[in-house]
Amino acid sequence: MSQLHFVGLSLDEARLFIESIVIACLKNCFPAPKVMEAPLSIRDACKFLGVSKPTLRKYVEAAVVRRHDLGPRKKVFYRSELEEDIKRLRSHGSESPLLESEKQRL
Repeated sequence: MSQLHFVGLSLDEARLFIESIVIACLKNCFPAPKVMEAPLSIRDACKFLGVSKPTLRKYVEAAVVRRHDLGPRKKVFYRSELEEDIKRLRSHGSESPLLESEKQRL
């Protein structure tokens, strides 16, 4: 094992330096968990996006928006993910599988 010498640093300064590096590495490896947000029902997601249930179903099938299945009959969405999906849609422009009229609603 090689040795590392801290020239010109006191023991406390070296300790703080190493701690800052370790903390930065840990933050990169283990990002802070998101604050738990309340899930949106299908109806709430439709209202948020301004679309009908069949259109929302098409979006899910086309992988345009993310849906979480909490059981055979319980499907939920998260507002933050819907916002990210909308931003992604807008940034990709014509690459999206949506019709132009559907894009304008978003």
